[in-house]
Amino acid sequence: MFRIGLVGAGRMGQTHLTALSSSTTVTVTDIVEPRSEVAAALTAEGYTVHSSIDGLLERGDVDGFLVATPSGFHVDVIRQLAPAGLPILSEKPCGLTADDALAVAAIAQKSGIRLQIGYWRRFVPAMLELKKDIESGRFGRLLLVHASQWDYRPPGAEFRNSSGGILTDMGVHEIDVIHWLTGEAPSGISGTAMMSTTPGVVDEDAAVFTLTLPSGTLGIATLGRFYPEADFVGIEVMGEEDHVRLNILEGDAGGAIQMAALRDQAESFAAGGTVHGATIDDAVAALRVVALYTENSS
Repeated sequence: MFRIGLVGAGRMGQTHLTALSSSTTVTVTDIVEPRSEVAAALTAEGYTVHSSIDGLLERGDVDGFLVATPSGFHVDVIRQLAPAGLPILSEKPCGLTADDALAVAAIAQKSGIRLQIGYWRRFVPAMLELKKDIESGRFGRLLLVHASQWDYRPPGAEFRNSSGGILTDMGVHEIDVIHWLTGEAPSGISGTAMMSTTPGVVDEDAAVFTLTLPSGTLGIATLGRFYPEADFVGIEVMGEEDHVRLNILEGDAGGAIQMAALRDQAESFAAGGTVHGATIDDAVAALRVVALYTENSS
């Protein structure tokens, strides 16, 4: 059994705990969580909980780390973990900027650790089949790839105000999946967004982005913080020869698909990684597209 030390037991950390509870090859044994009420609840569930990364490293009883802190902490957390020499699975986007991700890349290279980024949609079976279909030429010349992500409800104001905005927090998933499916990193981006009207929140509630790929294929990313049913993720591919629309996450069944993909991602990471897992170079590429949008907007 591969033992994971989880850093951060907030919204995404708890999601990972749920997903990994069904794994037969990976288990979370230790958790770093400074909030006393959350730490107490996790301790009651049988986890060894540390108030700091130092405590986790001093115990030294894990085989790898899973970083699920808010994005702004990714660089510092990975910098603290890297000297242990153990593999790290980091939640996306691995920092808030491309420079952050490049700093993580330098840390990983210097320490010689294996680093994987948590773009979990690459582990959804339907997405893997779609990628094979694109590579086989089923669609002919690709015209359009449309990726959607609509969350049931947004995270809290503190997280939203420090997440880098909807494109950094959510849209990197769509940027990465379009890049991964087509094999092309977007070379251009434009978009428009609707700002939140929630008092105290400086973030977008919805946004639409158009990506240009080097071949001329168009990518579209539609993002939203509110959806009436449950979290929704969709993908649509249109080519000269064929078309497909897939609802990856939808309704009550969507949660099970995400849990399975997160579990498969962690199990793949524990086994040494696969060609599907995202690298730090993929994280840099996604955040560079975000930076390009910021530059174009200003």
